[in-house]
Amino acid sequence: MPFARQLYAHALPCLLSMTLWSTATIGLPALAQGQRLSLEFSQASLHDPEYQSAIAQRDGGVESLEQAKAALLPQISSNLQRSQNNTDSRSQTLLGPVDRSFDNYPAMSASLQLRQGLYRPKSWAGLAQSKAQAEYAEQSLAAARQDLGVRLMSTHAEWSAASTALKASKETIEIQARLAAQVQKQFKAGDATRTDVEVAQARLSQARSQFAEAELAFENAKLAWIQMTGLSGLMGLNPQPFSLSARLADHLPLAHANLQRWQEAAREQNPLLRAQRAAISSAKEEVKKAQAEHLPTADLFASRSYSKSAMDNTIGTEYRTAQIGVQVAVPIFAGGAINSIIRQAEANLRRAEHDHLAAINRLNLQIDRDWRSLEAAKVEGTAQRRTIDALQVVIESATRGLSAGIATRQDEDQANLQLLNASRDLGRANARALAAWSRLMASLGALNEANLSEAEAAISKP
Repeated sequence: MPFARQLYAHALPCLLSMTLWSTATIGLPALAQGQRLSLEFSQASLHDPEYQSAIAQRDGGVESLEQAKAALLPQISSNLQRSQNNTDSRSQTLLGPVDRSFDNYPAMSASLQLRQGLYRPKSWAGLAQSKAQAEYAEQSLAAARQDLGVRLMSTHAEWSAASTALKASKETIEIQARLAAQVQKQFKAGDATRTDVEVAQARLSQARSQFAEAELAFENAKLAWIQMTGLSGLMGLNPQPFSLSARLADHLPLAHANLQRWQEAAREQNPLLRAQRAAISSAKEEVKKAQAEHLPTADLFASRSYSKSAMDNTIGTEYRTAQIGVQVAVPIFAGGAINSIIRQAEANLRRAEHDHLAAINRLNLQIDRDWRSLEAAKVEGTAQRRTIDALQVVIESATRGLSAGIATRQDEDQANLQLLNASRDLGRANARALAAWSRLMASLGALNEANLSEAEAAISKP
């Protein structure tokens, strides 16, 4: 299994780079459709440091179950001692004290002990608690995986929106520069005022500022994608963002579900809530562990020991001892410490229960916010698409009017500027829809390779 995992970790980046390279250079969108996001998600799960940290935390959390099981199994220990001894002694006799000295004599002892718990309520509660802790670790990892998917999709959304804004800003700068030049000519001819010139220059500066912001957002999103997936420089790959579909918000999987049913499903399936419920179970078992300190314990024990000494007056003396029995320990008084531990465990249980309720409230609020954001993005997308359709008609009319001499180039440029703004706003609306959808799917714990493939189909749908 370790070898297979290493092989998969090395083969996956090459497979993804081949997919992206063929899509970008050869022009095979069918090869990447439905594959790129799922492959990136798999690669990110092998590379992203935050997710690797979550895996390590899970691996450490599940070990508590093995430790709890070990406490209920037989405990075997052995001891071996070999020494050289010096002994000085004094004894009283009828003739007075007698002193003896034994120098540099050997001694050896060995023992083997076996202990098996018969009645250990604290250990039983510890086993139940460790199961809850292992479940908590697994659900925490599942939540981290959903967070990884959200970060990947949010990065793609920002990257795509920045790409659209960057292209629009480039064209906007060209148009504003042309308009500023026209105004300058009109000013020299006496058909424009100094105010018109300053306004045109200000709009050109604003377009350049928007270009700089879009370029910064583009590079930041690209860097975040590289750091998350580790796909930098593979086969000379120049990664490019997705070109979001104009009707993306309407084609995302489960985009038309019911808000109330979504919240109900999330309360059952959300990994963070499942982890919180496991934390409550763990806190309950902690209370039982604390209460078990008042109860007696019983152990079965057996031992075998051997010792040998070679003093001058006890040459070759050997002892062999065997023991078997039941040991019962009954707590009597611990100064009130156990009662304090019980109260502390009960307080931690109340905290875990209230943390669970608070997590439900946060989840409901998050789903409501993301749902409304998705719906708002749909409405805005519809409005921007209609605006684009209308502006295309206006541009066509202006182009024909320009040929007929009833319209000016400035009219066409103004319509093109409005079209660029509408295209940029449509890209941002679709990006918000994609990010909100990913968070909604993560709330169900359903952000996986299959759903990402469906989302990619919606992204690429014309």
